[in-house]
Amino acid sequence: MDSSLYLSLKKKICEKIFKGIYKDGESIPPERTLAENLNISRVTVRKALDLLQKDGIVERVQGSGNIVKLQETGYEGTMDIIALLAPAHNPFFASFIDYFQSYAEKNDSLVLFKQNPKDERVEHSLFKFLQKNIRNVVIWLEDLELDIEYIRRLRGLGMNMVFFDIAMLTPYADCVLLDNCDAITVLYGFLCKKGAKSIGYIGWDNFHLTSVRERENRFTELNISDNIPFSIPWSEKNNLLAFMEKFTIGLKSESNFLDGIICGDGEIGIALKKTFLVQGINDILVTSIDDFPEANNLFLSVYMQVFDELAQKAYECLYEQNMKAKQWKASVYPIKGKFIER
Repeated sequence: MDSSLYLSLKKKICEKIFKGIYKDGESIPPERTLAENLNISRVTVRKALDLLQKDGIVERVQGSGNIVKLQETGYEGTMDIIALLAPAHNPFFASFIDYFQSYAEKNDSLVLFKQNPKDERVEHSLFKFLQKNIRNVVIWLEDLELDIEYIRRLRGLGMNMVFFDIAMLTPYADCVLLDNCDAITVLYGFLCKKGAKSIGYIGWDNFHLTSVRERENRFTELNISDNIPFSIPWSEKNNLLAFMEKFTIGLKSESNFLDGIICGDGEIGIALKKTFLVQGINDILVTSIDDFPEANNLFLSVYMQVFDELAQKAYECLYEQNMKAKQWKASVYPIKGKFIER
């Protein structure tokens, strides 16, 4: 028998499950119907269904036929190939890629990188990996939207997934990210130790990102001065310096002048520090999360992400999903960073 025939049929059935045409808990068409509609033999259909049963995607039920049954366990496979899906332009993720690739290669895993196309949803990019039998993926969404139902289907079809830099309470994937609460706590404590009595916070307004929410919420919990956090529109991401000039003008006009500021993002911290230097503002301590090369030259104290630990944990999560597939349960892993005083 030509194996390409039943493997092709298996892919077609998986695609219909992914798209929701064949729904979880429902029957797929009988062998005879599939054979007639596709003009292939019932032997070919049966072989494809056998493979789907072996992978735990369908279950043969007496009197009901083949039922789609999507599991929430890990997929027992190998770590030979791991895909990374993320925006390539972001230097923040580029640092993570370097560490992850290095750690993976030490463990004899090949890492493939793909940038998600602008006109394609993340879920569909992931399904393309699955169709090529690439079942281990680390995903950085940044600000991309996600339909959790598709992630559920991908898990059921046998994809092991780790989301980086996001906390999602879902049974379908592990999440590895910076311990945002610790980051804000450490920066706030540093400013207090330096004598700051009126501490402000400035971050993005994109609360779709869990890191944005967690950081601002933690500041609000700690903030004894009741200073309202200031949010920068996400649309100003490529226009930060001009925006900061306007921000500092407004800051000078405030009656309750700040003597310490926590920036919820490294790019914000660098832009604010540059603006302060240009305007001669040197009596406000500025700190930020994330370290960039410019931060050192600007003497900006930061809470940096420890990328080697983040990369190792992401790899270990995929390993657990492969090697302890039936016992695996999704978890969120916040990793503490390192404070650098400058």
